[in-house]
Amino acid sequence: MFIHTLKQALKQADVDLTDHRIDLISRLVCALVQVRSVNLKKLACSLSGAAQIESHYRRLQRFFSSRVSPGIFTQLIVSKLVRPGQSVLLVLDRTHWMLGQTDLNILCLGLVYQGVSIPLEYRSLEKPGNSNTLERKQIMQQALTYLKTCSCTLLADREFIGKAWFCFLLAHQVDFVIRLSGNTWVTLDDGRLRYIAFFNQRMPRGKTRFYPHTVLYGDVILNLICHRPAKGELVILITNRTDLEQILALYGVRWSIETTFTFLKSRGFNLEDTHLIHPERLHLLLGVLAWTLLWVLLIGRHLHQSKPIKIKKHGRRAISLFRLGLDQLTQAIHNQRDQWKEGQHYCQLLLSCT
Repeated sequence: MFIHTLKQALKQADVDLTDHRIDLISRLVCALVQVRSVNLKKLACSLSGAAQIESHYRRLQRFFSSRVSPGIFTQLIVSKLVRPGQSVLLVLDRTHWMLGQTDLNILCLGLVYQGVSIPLEYRSLEKPGNSNTLERKQIMQQALTYLKTCSCTLLADREFIGKAWFCFLLAHQVDFVIRLSGNTWVTLDDGRLRYIAFFNQRMPRGKTRFYPHTVLYGDVILNLICHRPAKGELVILITNRTDLEQILALYGVRWSIETTFTFLKSRGFNLEDTHLIHPERLHLLLGVLAWTLLWVLLIGRHLHQSKPIKIKKHGRRAISLFRLGLDQLTQAIHNQRDQWKEGQHYCQLLLSCT
């Protein structure tokens, strides 16, 4: 039932895939939910069908060696979550781990949905350390091809700064809220030159100050927000938006991509189990994971709407939408005979409009 309905979803979306590829992706997504690992050997053991395990394994290898574009999954995610003219939040960040002596360093751009950043575009940097401006531009340009009619706001941490990068975002009419690093000089609206590392050192905790029309890099005019939290270090944000009172709360949404990385890794699909290191194969795997993540969140959101999740004393939910959706979907797949109605409805969530 699950396989058939997922195949229906992919065919209905009119994606550029053969029936053979559609069949495998549908089986792969169900196996990912059950195994909760991206290791191909483990997935082959859970892949449905009459073939031998070794045949399943070779089929998976051929799929990830193919030239199937991960953009297919970006198209599916955007068509499900985004409507023309909608305002969307995007988050840019990196995740890094080691496979033996190999650095797996992924630059990821996510679309915020239900407190999670669903990966839209990703790039294996094939090196340790930060991304460069060209790599950021490329990943952003790819995402914007799917979001032409949308109003986009980008959230990013201190790594993602620089004159060329800010000018690129301004030229493409992308709003942004980005944290500044301490080694930056700025000129305030009254002409005073300030070094960020020593800026507002004596500001009281819990206090926020706004500095509109601040000049960076000589001629880039933006708005500056300084906030000293009750605990931790000074937070200095730069933005081209004018709703300065909302910027601090907006920047807090950036954490959604950290949540995504934990769901893709230790708290979900164990991405670090992969032995895929070739960029194109890794990108395809991330595309499949992103679509699976969306499905799980849709189920979790539906279940929460039917029966709200209990809120604990610390103010957070007793269980995340991701965990709720993943556990219920796993149970439904394992017990298709007894839970076929629930399973059918879960599959329909991918077909219906949000």
